[in-house]
Amino acid sequence: MHRKLLLLFVLWLFMCAGSTAKDSIPHVVKRFNLYNQTGPIGPITLYTPKHSGMFRVNMTMLITVANGKDGDFEGFLGFTDKLGVAATLGWGDVYTFNNGDATAATLPVPNESGQPLTFSTETGGDWQGAQYNIYIVVEEL
Repeated sequence: MHRKLLLLFVLWLFMCAGSTAKDSIPHVVKRFNLYNQTGPIGPITLYTPKHSGMFRVNMTMLITVANGKDGDFEGFLGFTDKLGVAATLGWGDVYTFNNGDATAATLPVPNESGQPLTFSTETGGDWQGAQYNIYIVVEEL
């Protein structure tokens, strides 16, 4: 009888310890959509975390109105690591020649508390007259 109670007690302890563990499932902290953009953007703040951590940023850019010319839009993600070093990652170009040209990226980045995750775009070539949409989802890991 004592053995069964001891086993039940040990099982209960493991259940309690498991319930206090941090949830390891990523969760969305920000969704960000920009429609009908016609030129360079930003940088603009996507999300400023209250604590340091790893974040996964999912980004898609899509040409919605082409101009038939040789131009492009390139996206950039900015973050600050635990050492306080600010970094910017380029994540792809969309070309303005045809409708429907798209690029997508998923970037895991460390970010320091109180430092914003930022997004910006730059242009190249003959991009005037083209339009594009941007879709961004930020997840905390």
